[in-house]
Order: sequence, then structure tokens, then C-alpha cells
Amino acid sequence: MDLAMPTVTSAHSLLGSLCREADTSRQRCRQLLHCLQRCQDDRLGTRLRLELDHLHQRRRDLLSAARSWQRRGVRDQLALAFLIELCSRPLT
Repeated sequence: MDLAMPTVTSAHSLLGSLCREADTSRQRCRQLLHCLQRCQDDRLGTRLRLELDHLHQRRRDLLSAARSWQRRGVRDQLALAFLIELCSRPLT
């Protein structure tokens, strides 16, 4: 019985990193929404909204890339499905 560690390809590493990024972005979006509800400074509110817009755009970009890779038949369909799920979930 061979107990050697499985080889991790760059594709697996990339998909794992993108899944972590999507989840981290989602958490940050929730924080920003919470901060915006309590924010009383216009300049800070503008900065928070800009960051939120940037995170939304990145999430759309990740979702678009994942769907494109899925159509092309990337091998790790489970990781792609997970990435698509993370990017598709509502923020609240």
C-alpha cells in the first residue's frame, strides 16, 4: 500500500487559492456593509463603498473565469463548482 502524498498540481493550487479569495472577499463585504450602516463620515463612507464595489467586481471576475473554465472542461469540476457557489452566494 502506497501512502505517498498525492501530487498537487498548479491547477489545484490555483483553484484552492481562488476559493479562499472568494470566501475572504465575501467576509470582507459583510464587514464593509456593517461598517457602512454605522458610518457617519462622508469621506469614509465613500472609501468603504469604493472598496465594496472593487470586491463585487473581483467576485464577478472570479465567477466569469470559473464558468469559462467549467465550459472548457477543467478536470477539477468539484473545486470549480465550489468556487462558483462561493461567488454566487448572496452577501447577507
